[in-house]
Amino acid sequence: MRFFFSIMLVSLVVFSISKFFQLLISGKLFEEGAVKESFRESGKTLWLGMRLFVVLWFAYLIIVWLATRH
Repeated sequence: MRFFFSIMLVSLVVFSISKFFQLLISGKLFEEGAVKESFRESGKTLWLGMRLFVVLWFAYLIIVWLATRH
């Protein structure tokens, strides 16, 4: 369990550094609200990805159920 949390912490730090680096390269790091908007956009993308995962998981379960039923 400790290994899992270490991996999650490292991935969160790498993600944050990559966002700041992306804003630094584009020259928007010190604009007002740029960091907040960047993380908000990432949150929306993550939320869409989680919803897609749930839809695909339900489709998988239905297919498995149909395959084992017959």
